[in-house]
Amino acid sequence: MSPVPRFVLLLCALALAACGRATAEGPASGEALVRRRTVEDVFFLTGELQAVRSTALTVPRVEGFRVQIKWLAEDGAEVQPGQTVAELDTTQAAQGLEEKRSRVVQAQIELDQLQATLAAEAAQKRADLQAAEVEAGKARIEAAVPQELRSRKEWHEKQQALRKAEAELEKARLGLAASGEGARAQLEGLRLTRDKAARDAQAAEAALGSLRLVAPRPGLVMLNRHQQEDRPLQAGDNLFPGMRLASMPDLTSMEVVASLASVDEGRVQEGQPARVVLDSDLAHAFAARVEEVAAVAEETRTANGFRVRVTLLQELASTVRPGLSARVEVVRRTFKDALVVPRPALVRREGRWQARSRGGGFRDVRIAACLALECVVESGLQEGDRVALR
Repeated sequence: MSPVPRFVLLLCALALAACGRATAEGPASGEALVRRRTVEDVFFLTGELQAVRSTALTVPRVEGFRVQIKWLAEDGAEVQPGQTVAELDTTQAAQGLEEKRSRVVQAQIELDQLQATLAAEAAQKRADLQAAEVEAGKARIEAAVPQELRSRKEWHEKQQALRKAEAELEKARLGLAASGEGARAQLEGLRLTRDKAARDAQAAEAALGSLRLVAPRPGLVMLNRHQQEDRPLQAGDNLFPGMRLASMPDLTSMEVVASLASVDEGRVQEGQPARVVLDSDLAHAFAARVEEVAAVAEETRTANGFRVRVTLLQELASTVRPGLSARVEVVRRTFKDALVVPRPALVRREGRWQARSRGGGFRDVRIAACLALECVVESGLQEGDRVALR
C-alpha cells in the first residue's frame, strides 16, 4: 500500500476515536443530558440603591416667597459635623429682620407714650378725687348744722349740697377706678404687641442664621433633584421654604428601590429572598429580602409600574454610595436536587409534555415547573438520559 492511503486511513481512525469519546463522555451536537442539580426560579429587577434612613436638610422658614441658593456642596461630597453644606441668599431675610426690629422699636415707643399719657390722666383723676373729698367734707359740715339754727329753706339747700357733693365724690372714685382698669388693659395690649414683635424679630434673626446649612454629623451629602429639570440642585436655583435641599443618608442600612412592570403583577411577593448585584461590583451578590411591593402602580421619572423595596441583609462597604444601579435577583422558588432538562428538548402535544428522544420519537414526561431556559422534570426521565434538541 502506498504512503498516501495509509495517511488517510490514520486520519479516519483518529476521527472515529474522537467521535467515540464524545458519545461516551457527553452529548453529541443537537443533544442534551438530563442532569440533577439545584435550580432556582429567579425573577430579575433593576433598581437604584438608596438609604433606608437619612437626615434631611431643608430650607428654613424665612421672610419671602422663595430663597435662592448662593453656594452648594458637590453631590456626594463627604462632610464633617459643622461643615457648611449650603449657603442661601440672605437679602430678603435681612430686610425682613430690619422691618421686625423696627416694629419692636415702634411698639416700645407707643407703649412709653401710653404709659406717660395714662400716668398724667391718673394724676388728674386723683386730684379730682381729692377736690371732691374736700368739697364733700365741707358739705357735711354745713349740713350738720341743726335745722333749728337755720331757716328751713337754707337747711334744705345745705342738705341738697351734701348729696350733690357725695355724688361728685362717688363719681370721682369710679372715674379713678375705671381709668386704672382701662389703663391696665391698654398697657397689656401694647405689651402683647411689643412682645410678639420681639419674638418675630428673634425668629427672623434665628432664621437668618439658619440660611447657612451645616452638617449635623459626618457623612455624605446627597443633593435633592430639581423639580422641573432632571438634575441635582445647583447654585442659582430658587427654593421654597420647607423644601428639602439635601440629605445625609445612613449608609449602615441600605435598600434597592425598583419598579415591577404592570404585566408582571403578582410575580414578586413581600418576604421573598433575593440577591442584589451592584453595577460597581458585579463579582459579589448581597443577600436581601423583598420588603414591600406597592399595591398601586405609579409613574416615576424612570419607569412605570409597582414600586418594589428590597432591603439588604448585610452591610455594604464604606465606598458604596446611594444612587448606584443594581440588579435584583428575586428567588421565587428553589428546587433542590431536581432533574433538569433544556426547554428546547420538550414539546407540548395534546395537553401533555413530551421529551424528544434521540431516535426521533417522544416520551411522556411530567413537569414540575418551566423556567426561562430549562424545565424541572418530576417523572418520565432519569439522570443521564439523552434528549434531542429542536
